[in-house]
Amino acid sequence: MTIAPKPHWSEISASKIAARDALIPEAWRIPETSALHVLDVPRTCGVLSAAEIEITETPAEVLVQKMGKGELKSYGVTLAFCKRAAIAQQLTNCLTEIFFDAALSTAKSIDETFASTSQPIGPLHGLPISLKDNFYVEGVDTTVGFVGWSNDPASGKMESEMTKIMRETGAVLFCKTNVPTAMMMPETYNNTWGYTTNPHNRNLTSGGSSGGEGSLLALKGSPLGVGTDIGDLSAYHDAPLTVVGIPAALCGLFSLKPSFGRFATYGARSGLPGQEAVRSINGPMSTSLSAVELWAKAVVGSEPWTRDPNMLPIPWREVTLPEQLCFGLLMDDGIVKPTPPVTRALLEVKAALEAAGHKVIEWTTPEAPKSQEIIEAFFVGDGGAKINSFMSLSGEDVDYPLQLQKYKARHDTIKSTPPLVGDLWTTQSERVAYNKRELDRWMNSREVTGTGRPIDGLIAPTTPYSSTPKYTFKYYHYTSPYNISDQSVATFPVTTADPSVDVKPAYDPRDHSRRRYGRFVSTTFAASDI
Repeated sequence: MTIAPKPHWSEISASKIAARDALIPEAWRIPETSALHVLDVPRTCGVLSAAEIEITETPAEVLVQKMGKGELKSYGVTLAFCKRAAIAQQLTNCLTEIFFDAALSTAKSIDETFASTSQPIGPLHGLPISLKDNFYVEGVDTTVGFVGWSNDPASGKMESEMTKIMRETGAVLFCKTNVPTAMMMPETYNNTWGYTTNPHNRNLTSGGSSGGEGSLLALKGSPLGVGTDIGDLSAYHDAPLTVVGIPAALCGLFSLKPSFGRFATYGARSGLPGQEAVRSINGPMSTSLSAVELWAKAVVGSEPWTRDPNMLPIPWREVTLPEQLCFGLLMDDGIVKPTPPVTRALLEVKAALEAAGHKVIEWTTPEAPKSQEIIEAFFVGDGGAKINSFMSLSGEDVDYPLQLQKYKARHDTIKSTPPLVGDLWTTQSERVAYNKRELDRWMNSREVTGTGRPIDGLIAPTTPYSSTPKYTFKYYHYTSPYNISDQSVATFPVTTADPSVDVKPAYDPRDHSRRRYGRFVSTTFAASDI
């Protein structure tokens, strides 16, 4: 008996891409375009009707209200977003798995139930929601960028707890979005699906690891998406700038990264399974802040602690804020100086807060190099073994993902001497000591806030740049302190980069002390790239 040779990984990838693209109906296809800024294409390409344009440009919370009153039907809303997601895919390569037909069937069932009961089936009644690729959904793959995880669709029993919660709260799941290999890079590309570009400028990155969600949401191909965060959550010329959360920041979105234990994580797939020193979390992303709140209330209201052993039994609570708040403002981590548009955005936030009667004080991060050292040690704590083993399943090119070089190099270096558990314990002890020092600094700020309280929050850059050309995103450690300390973080849009104002000669990336990385990260950017 002759055994057929195993297909080359590139053949598997090509097959996956072809199968996905075949799920886009011919009537939804658009002509290729060389335009870099493509945010207007969905409303001008002719695929969407005027009513569908209006639906897809209506905030998620308003859509839920209208469907709950019978003013809109879930089927029509879902169809509109399926069309717009198909357009977004053709423009930016943001989708992995498409299940539009299943979504429309679910939406039809929701409408039938509402017609007979006149009652919404949950707080997300009828709302289409997109999921990052690492969530298991029945009937489709969960590759997380690994070619070797292709062609292995999940069963219903395998569905992630967050997937189940979305269904139970009334959401309509209709697609999954692209991620970097193993979800461990600040740009979204892999050997299975390729590169996801940014719709504000397709020469630039949409970030990572939730970059597929970022591009889809920016093009309004989904009203609300669920991403994850372990080192970011997961802009450039003429694009929004935000504060904290890489894909949301690069795509002009609101997002929420909670502390671990708030939103169910059980059953999601990881590129570093078992790595718990820096906990991965789930969080909402949207063009609407109210939509982020709607999702958070729905998930907490589902009592995730009754189904996920890692969740904390904390019901939703409304908070009354003091009349005057005091924020710390981090302008620079002392390692890589933010580019001019990022600096300008921070100063605009400061001015707006002060104009509203709040206080803003300077904040520094004297231990930024230590936070980088700790998080990098955790990410290669297994010597790069897991990521290398997953890539070897298909024989895919381990040299392709630039940001995964550290895993390959680490694995090649220590094959004969695997890392010791004691080394991990040492790093965990260092993390606890680091977090204690940072907590003390936060609490001691009460001496300078003038409110009698420590700072009420910290405003900081997400990255030192508004975005980068493809394959050049180097420095992602502005978010590292909040990941290793497990702090809650939100992103919010601020302004747009303007090359006539954000002049490159005013920018000195400096860091002469950044010996670990060997060179400045932003010295090759053109003025139009910042």
